[in-house]
Amino acid sequence: MEHNGKIIIVADMGELKSYKVQMITATNRYHLELQNDLNYIEGRVNVSETLSDGRGRFEHVSGDDLGAEHENEQRLVQKIAEDISKVLANSQPSSAYLAFPTKHYKELTSALSDRAQKALTKNIAADLVKCPVEDLLSHF
Repeated sequence: MEHNGKIIIVADMGELKSYKVQMITATNRYHLELQNDLNYIEGRVNVSETLSDGRGRFEHVSGDDLGAEHENEQRLVQKIAEDISKVLANSQPSSAYLAFPTKHYKELTSALSDRAQKALTKNIAADLVKCPVEDLLSHF
């Protein structure tokens, strides 16, 4: 399968990485060149850390505010979708691959711009952000 010139995007709720696939003719192998590496701090922070009182960090018996957690997740998914749409608009690849964790996969793919959705030829519900770069292409 021909992968030359494609963009691979792997993301989760804390990070987004995009790679450009290039064929190295001397070795007849594909090389993935990192194009973008974005971090989402809000995806790595617990809701209890943002809602607790800064001085004493008093715990509330009722627990964390689950509505606020859901709202933060939805806002972050929307932000990631916007960033993926921008990456694809800026690079204008012939086609692209996307991997995002199962929990928010459907929400993310439906939040992508029409142009981004058309550029994506293969989407998988998997968390590949920590996957070694040399193994990424094998998942697609």
